[in-house]
Amino acid sequence: MDENRCPRCGWPLAELPCSAVVSPSPRSRAEYVHCLCGSWVVRFGGTVVGATASREWG
Repeated sequence: MDENRCPRCGWPLAELPCSAVVSPSPRSRAEYVHCLCGSWVVRFGGTVVGATASREWG
């Protein structure tokens, strides 16, 4: 997976607002990034390791 882009939509993660990143604790290496497409992208130590499916609005 490209560590700089959302694996679902390809959006550059660096261009997301800072408020989109949630770390469970200050010492954790895991980050949860909420992409504009609705997916949650999981990064561990700065590397993308997974993502959820996009949320369908309807």
